[in-house]
Amino acid sequence: MGSKRELGKSMAITAVFNTVIAGVLTYTVIREERYWDVFLISQFTGLSICFFVNKGIRLSDKRLKRWMGACIVGGIGTGVMVGAGLGWGYLSFKYGIEVPYYYRNVFSNIAVFGFIFGIPITYFFFTREKLLESEKKIQNEKIKRLTMEKEAAMTTLRLLQAQIEPHFLFNTLSNVIMLMDMDADKAKKMLIDVNEYLRISLDRTRQEMVTLAQELDLVRRYLDIFKVRMGKRLAYTIDDRTGLPEFRFPPLVIQPLVENAIQYGLEPEVEGGRIIVACRAEENEVIIEVSDTGCGLDENADRAGIGIDNVSRRLSGIYGSRAGLTLTPNRPQGLKAVIKVPK
Repeated sequence: MGSKRELGKSMAITAVFNTVIAGVLTYTVIREERYWDVFLISQFTGLSICFFVNKGIRLSDKRLKRWMGACIVGGIGTGVMVGAGLGWGYLSFKYGIEVPYYYRNVFSNIAVFGFIFGIPITYFFFTREKLLESEKKIQNEKIKRLTMEKEAAMTTLRLLQAQIEPHFLFNTLSNVIMLMDMDADKAKKMLIDVNEYLRISLDRTRQEMVTLAQELDLVRRYLDIFKVRMGKRLAYTIDDRTGLPEFRFPPLVIQPLVENAIQYGLEPEVEGGRIIVACRAEENEVIIEVSDTGCGLDENADRAGIGIDNVSRRLSGIYGSRAGLTLTPNRPQGLKAVIKVPK
């Protein structure tokens, strides 16, 4: 019964108890047609006891922890006195009853029944309050634990993302350096494209989530960078049939798979090949497939596995068991990486 909201709930429940008590007293003890008089006096007394017991508990919690029982008994006694005073005011106004008569014939009944009903009702509310406090503490501990787990998971995800970003950057710059000796103009164009790519992606890759359209746009720019170097040896298609351009999606998840497809699938092939990024939405999930017509991962599985493992761990950290990454052969040639995330 600590907060104002809980006090209001306790007063409302007490009012219901008072109504029942008034009926019991009227028809089994007093046996007179004075229900509304008894009802009002019962409300005055019961609500006063509830209010002052609440104040007593708050006082004991803050200052007198060893005297909680005394504070509760004092609250009941004060509530009986205040309720009796309000009852006399009502009866005096309505019937002109004087103090001596009220004290001899009414006050004693209010005091007796106030303690008889007040003690078990107070025990009920006290027990209820302690249960609510225990549940609140348990809930707070759960929230604290979940918050710590989330922070730990986000730290892990940021570390994984931090591994992916330099991996892409170093590979791209290495390709620019290699291209310098073969075709300076292409190397210059590729460097300009890389600069533009990094400028656009800098903010996005520092976000926890982007839109699927933004992620596919980055993949498109990434493929355009490599198309400068590989020329006709690299063809690609990006097909988004989800109809969900604003679908929230973690950044730098598709790009590492495309990078693996180029580095370990297409580049070892003399004729290169094609990469297809296909997205579709089903009833409860979004499916993204990155397939290539390269040589597959048989010979380079260990080296490519680092990027794939990072992507898989990021998906697991964000979505749990509801998401996944699987690799399957792309018939008749190449590899297919399939991402499934909840819709």
